[in-house]
Amino acid sequence: MSAQAKPTDRSLELVLDRLGRIREYGIWPHGPRDLWPDALGVILLVSIHRELGEDWILAEAEWVAQEVDRVLGRRKGIRTAERVDGQGQNFRTQALWIFALHRLGQILPQYRHRALALVREIHAPFVRPGAGIIARMEEDLSSPFSDSGTGLLEVFLGLAVYRQLDKDALAPEIEELEGMVLKTYESLAPDHGVDLGLLLWITHFFPDTPWALSLRERALTALDARWVDPPGYFRRNLPEPWVGPVRSNRLALTNFSASIGLQAQNLWSERTKRLHRYFLEDYRWEADMNDALAPILTCVSLRPGLFLADSEG
Repeated sequence: MSAQAKPTDRSLELVLDRLGRIREYGIWPHGPRDLWPDALGVILLVSIHRELGEDWILAEAEWVAQEVDRVLGRRKGIRTAERVDGQGQNFRTQALWIFALHRLGQILPQYRHRALALVREIHAPFVRPGAGIIARMEEDLSSPFSDSGTGLLEVFLGLAVYRQLDKDALAPEIEELEGMVLKTYESLAPDHGVDLGLLLWITHFFPDTPWALSLRERALTALDARWVDPPGYFRRNLPEPWVGPVRSNRLALTNFSASIGLQAQNLWSERTKRLHRYFLEDYRWEADMNDALAPILTCVSLRPGLFLADSEG
């Protein structure tokens, strides 16, 4: 085994260990349904199945997909989460779920058909032509959720996911989103840490496109300004001087999101290694007993696999 292969194997060991722990604690996949960790988890499982070839891993990914439809599925679209505050339908989480179905559908074609059907269920209710995409809709998709407006990052996310799924079958929807992207990318100024990582992930699907290159540099500039060295992590965007907590679940989420985006762009590998080291040392799983997102996002950050464009083969 080469020295270069060892960290990769070690990351798989860490991921399998953490998946085992959250199964043991009943956090996931058998905990309450939540579309964001469910999407990330399915992509992670399909990635591991591709590496190890074990049928039970693929079966578990398919079981999650079926449970999401059973528990969260509505006549059109999918509810955000099973918990009380998971009411309504959120475009971002559904877009990531569509991408997860796309990855699962590359092995089991019926899930590709489900992903296409879901796009056609939610696209028209969420999209406001020329304005953006409503971030959150009522559960029946009849109107925007209370206090929810249009978001611009959703347009870029939708475009990336639709093109990955089927650029021919979804040509009308893609054309509509492309028009909005070209009109709005110059004014897009993501500020939230998770948004910066998500934007890096979105733009890696468009490696030679001028608007994507522009947004990539904007996101990298914002992240670079937040790098804390030592010990090696991206701080939250708080007023200066920054005196917030060194460790918090929120900060971990933004760092692992940034890590995934940076790996998608194949940039700053040393910073990614350092933030992994920083957050994984003495990590207390008990803090995540009621939340699947943090441990699953950690696993995807360690092993992005099929979350990345160059892993499609």
